[in-house]
Amino acid sequence: MKQMIFIVILLFIPSCLNTQSIYPEKKYYMLEITQKPPVTHKAKNGILRIAKIRMSPPYTGKGFIYKKSENTYDTDFYNEFLISPEDMLAELIRKWMASSGLFERVTCSPGHFKENYILEGAVTTLNGDYSNIDRPLAVLCIQFFLIKDSGLNYQLIFQKNYAKEVVINKNDTQSLVKGWNNALTKTMIDFQSEMEKKLIHYAH
Repeated sequence: MKQMIFIVILLFIPSCLNTQSIYPEKKYYMLEITQKPPVTHKAKNGILRIAKIRMSPPYTGKGFIYKKSENTYDTDFYNEFLISPEDMLAELIRKWMASSGLFERVTCSPGHFKENYILEGAVTTLNGDYSNIDRPLAVLCIQFFLIKDSGLNYQLIFQKNYAKEVVINKNDTQSLVKGWNNALTKTMIDFQSEMEKKLIHYAH
């Protein structure tokens, strides 16, 4: 009789368990730029095409990456980007450049209009750095390459690596994403300012 009661209890327990309490809910995030670009009223610089933003191999997936020590990293299955980071960043950069006033048109793909400039990017770091538990960081490192297309040849006119670290709250995913947003915004402000100076020498 006791054995039968024990079996009934075992059969009943799974139906009473709340699976959400066992497995945390998966959450999805999008990066954002937290302010509008400074708008220039200078002469336009033709058409800019944003080439695909390349991601360093560790960051090609959607899941978040955490640096735990100098040589130790963790991945996060339950917190990830809604879409691929390379597509998300390319669109954010396109919108920023389109709003800056530096170009007549900004596109992410070849079209009917011949581009005058091509912007390439490579993200080398996009993680949460928790190696110092007293000072966790949102880290973004991206390289930009601005190429002039004369119709006859290509010329690299500007290249620079931007590395940004923003202090965040420990064990707070929302704070990590906000840190990345701030890092990206600061990067775009610096990049636009320096790129504009280069364009003055290459404008039509």
